[in-house]
Order: sequence, then C-alpha cells, then structure tokens
Amino acid sequence: MNLFTYQGVPIRLHSSFFLIALIYAAMGTFQGGIAGALLSITFIIMLFGSVLLHEIGHVVVAKHFGINTRSITLHILGGLAAIEKEPEDPTEEIYIALAGPLVNLVLLTFSMPFVFLKVPGFFELALINFVMGVFNLIPAFPMDGGRVLRALLSKKYNRAKATRISFQITKVFAWLFVAGGLYTQWFGLVIVGGFLLLITYNQR
Repeated sequence: MNLFTYQGVPIRLHSSFFLIALIYAAMGTFQGGIAGALLSITFIIMLFGSVLLHEIGHVVVAKHFGINTRSITLHILGGLAAIEKEPEDPTEEIYIALAGPLVNLVLLTFSMPFVFLKVPGFFELALINFVMGVFNLIPAFPMDGGRVLRALLSKKYNRAKATRISFQITKVFAWLFVAGGLYTQWFGLVIVGGFLLLITYNQR
C-alpha cells in the first residue's frame, strides 16, 4: 500500500503491518478492553512512526552523497530504505548506516524532558527509540551496525571478503537472537534471528 511520497520517494506499507497491528490490538483488548486496544494502536503508530523517521535518516544522508532511494517500505520487522546502489566509499556507507540510529537518538533526547514531566506516551516513545537505536547498532548484516562493520572491514580487505566476514559474524548474532528469544519467549527476536539466518545461509 502506497501511503505518500517524501521528496520523490514512495512510502509504502507492507501487508504484514496490519498483522502486527491486529495482534497488538487484540492483546490490548484482552488486557484492557477498548482503552487497552487504543493504547496498543497508539503504540503501533509511535513504533512505525519512529521506524519511518529512522529510514528517512538513511534517505537524506544517501541523497547527500548522490545516491537516490527507490522506496521506503514499512513491514513487520521494521523498515527498509531501498537505495539505488551501494556506496562505493566505505566512509559514505558508515555515515548512511549511522544516520538511522542517530535519528532515534534525537527522538530519544527530545522525549526525555516529557518523560520526566510524566506526559503520557513519551516514556513509550523514548523506550522505542532507545531500543531501536541500540539494537540497530548490533554488528549483524544487513542491520545498520552490520553495514558499519562491513564498511570498516572494507578499509582493510576487498568488498567481497569484507562481506563474507560480516556474514560469518552475523550468523553468531542470529543464533544468539534465536536462543535468547526462545529463552525469554520474545518471539519477535526469534523472527529477526531466523530472518538473519535465512539471509546468511543463502549467501555463497
């Protein structure tokens, strides 16, 4: 579903968004009735709004380096800014990768005064952006931290070798995500770990 366009970049909503929204709304309704459902929907809007701004951060910095973006898609695992080409300069890749978590840091900083004033909703907004900012810096490709890792490795090795090393490190984190998710019953983490394993084991 196309939502709108930002500086010529289509913003799209994947059908999996409705799945997670339905699950959260059902959980909220079960726990707190209509009020609980409304709180859950508000949380989803804050979550996907933060994801969208995160991806726009990537788009803006990529454009600064002359790289256009085909689209931004919001889905059940977060968001994806489909840039037209990979940056050839490792330093440019680092800046583009770090732009997303930096947006989350800005949103976290913006939220904190309202958290201390106990304004409703801002604790959740701060928590979302703290988790997003930190989690995305984990060096597992194609997460932002994984792209930073590959770019740093590219300064020493050729691109292909840097990518292979990044995928080997990603496998370790992917299995940790799966194991940690199963142990804590945080099944979203299991899904992320499974997704990363799918990517890494499909690479040759």
